[in-house]
Amino acid sequence: MFPIVPQPFMPPTAGVMPPQGFEAMIATHGQRVSWRKGHTCPCVFGGGGGNGRLPELGSPQRGCTKCNGLGTYWDDPSVPFRAYIEFMHMSPTPDEPGVRMNESYGLTQMSEPSMTLPYMNPTLAVDDPGQPTKAWIGATTNDAFVAVDMQSRYTAVLQVGITENLPFQQNLSVEPQGAVQVWDPVTGNVVSVANYAVSGPTVTVGGYPDGTNYMVEFLAAPLYIAFRSAGGLPHIRPFGGGTVNMPRRFRLQALDFWTRERGIQSQAAGSTAVVGAAAPYVVAVGKSIG
Repeated sequence: MFPIVPQPFMPPTAGVMPPQGFEAMIATHGQRVSWRKGHTCPCVFGGGGGNGRLPELGSPQRGCTKCNGLGTYWDDPSVPFRAYIEFMHMSPTPDEPGVRMNESYGLTQMSEPSMTLPYMNPTLAVDDPGQPTKAWIGATTNDAFVAVDMQSRYTAVLQVGITENLPFQQNLSVEPQGAVQVWDPVTGNVVSVANYAVSGPTVTVGGYPDGTNYMVEFLAAPLYIAFRSAGGLPHIRPFGGGTVNMPRRFRLQALDFWTRERGIQSQAAGSTAVVGAAAPYVVAVGKSIG
């Protein structure tokens, strides 16, 4: 007889697993990991640019004492915490978010989520401004959708006196200290800029001549465009004989170059939280639903 090995309790996963159960499972069966925050080294943009254009991506400076010529440097490891690591076979899909290397601009966003847009949000009053009805009726190709609550960390290169607006501006957050770095070609080291000011999406630094490139780390919400051969126009479901307002589906793309607006964008108001909203309540996922 083989010994009976007790199996860990797995909570039911029908529907959506509650975050508490998910986190408890990771805390019990996960692995200890430390996080080292990565930074794009300003020495990559040590030269070039001007005339109101983004500087072209250059090679890391071999003499840089911060990244040692790698183009990326990392903070010290954090205190270990529990995460879950496993090895599994998976087929890459363009639906999933990620980045791709562009020879001129460096890393560019790549993601193509599907978005299901309902006619009504049952958790809101009929006349609530967060009802998606107007968007359900009018949304079409080239329209933009802001995932206002899905903040991610970005790094952008700006230039003193030339390009000082961050490219991703929705639900924007910039730390008051430690968010701006420049590369000093004299010492070959990265310098953290203490004298910088943030006004909306504009980050200005003092004490540097026009044309100086500087790196800014910030949090912002992604901006997606309804633009794709399959799903750029709304997928209107042929059910109900046209008498039922079925949800409509779009295929979205990050379209990194389009959404790197250098002007000052109008901000999406409110939140997609179900308590009330000034932005449509939608579902944006990697695979279509409904």
